[in-house]
Amino acid sequence: MLNELRRNAVDVRTFGLGILGRHLSRSARWSGHLRGIGRVSLRPAQSDTAAFRQVFAGREYDLSDTPGIQARVDAAYAAMLAAGETPVILDAGANVGASALWFARRYPRARIVAVEPDPGNFAVLSDNVRDHAMIEPVHAAIGAEPGFVAVDPMWAGWAARTTRAEEGVPVVTVQDCCKAGKLFIAKIDIEGFEKDLFASNTGWIEEAAVVAVEPHDWLMPGEFTSRHFLTELSKHPFEVVIKGENLIFVR
Repeated sequence: MLNELRRNAVDVRTFGLGILGRHLSRSARWSGHLRGIGRVSLRPAQSDTAAFRQVFAGREYDLSDTPGIQARVDAAYAAMLAAGETPVILDAGANVGASALWFARRYPRARIVAVEPDPGNFAVLSDNVRDHAMIEPVHAAIGAEPGFVAVDPMWAGWAARTTRAEEGVPVVTVQDCCKAGKLFIAKIDIEGFEKDLFASNTGWIEEAAVVAVEPHDWLMPGEFTSRHFLTELSKHPFEVVIKGENLIFVR
């Protein structure tokens, strides 16, 4: 009970009093206005509110507390715009759109490709970004090579896992997602499927100014889900910042 009160206090401080309306909802989907974000939909019985809390209250993708590193990221963004390029932010494992909306506020001239394989999450994601022309929701998984995955929804929306399959949800590559511009940031939170994504076809890393990865070795012991991305990213001149559950590699 005390923890719930604390979470509600954080929510009100971050999003305004309107966020409490989700507690009164009798439907599977609540819609309301969040301060500084706009109209969003949330599933009260799902992990959607927690996802928004992590991104906007926990500021898990905000590097402003490391100003020297944030300055490098801002300079890379400015340089792409000055060169007439469209910076692309890949939001792989976009869930219900919290991170995509955060990136849209921080980098308003970037094209954000929000990739989400779980159909329930994707429906909410699509609703949450429908008023944002620079965010493109893509119902797919992301991997090293094209193909298909089966999606296991697990116990919560943000825990959905994917495995390679003969049919099902399509797999897109990073290159598929960057056709509208040049890769700027790759945010990757794909519940262990990073093992597939970084197994091959990793030339895209050369372009990225930032690669943010949530590792999942703790969740899948013995599967070495972090081995490939640690190996591949170590070949490039990145520094690493730890933010919440993420390792953020900054060129």
